[in-house]
Amino acid sequence: MIKKIDKLGRVVLPKGFRNMLGIQIGDPLNVDVQGDRITISPARKRCVFCGSTRVVASHRDKEVCADCLESLKRSASE
Repeated sequence: MIKKIDKLGRVVLPKGFRNMLGIQIGDPLNVDVQGDRITISPARKRCVFCGSTRVVASHRDKEVCADCLESLKRSASE
């Protein structure tokens, strides 16, 4: 599908695409550049240390995965 960028630099994501991905109006999105491509994906909570989306804990608005949480516990007890 080809879409045009408007005068303000915006691109409309088709409703069918938003529905398939569960994206609602106002949802945060990740916009990344990968080589010669721009990727847009729903923002998921990610571990602040490794980037994993398997977040199990939050502390002061920071997300942490199980592996990094265990690593932090080991470091704290040393």
